[in-house]
Amino acid sequence: RLRGDCDTFRVEVMRRVLSAKFRQHDDIRDVLLSTADRSLVEHTRNDRFWADGGDGTGANRLGRLLMELRDELCKEPVR
Repeated sequence: RLRGDCDTFRVEVMRRVLSAKFRQHDDIRDVLLSTADRSLVEHTRNDRFWADGGDGTGANRLGRLLMELRDELCKEPVR
């Protein structure tokens, strides 16, 4: 049985994973920062939660989390 806050929980877990990953690896951090203010979209028809569902109607939570993280990283001092 799924927990009632499953979506909230998995988004928070992904947020923490992405934060750790991009803060530990300068090369991918730089790639993320190089996207500037562009919209990031996980484009696949196989996923409507993390991606855009292939037609733009999915939630694109991964893209949104990456854009949030990018905004946070932009505010941090350059290493």
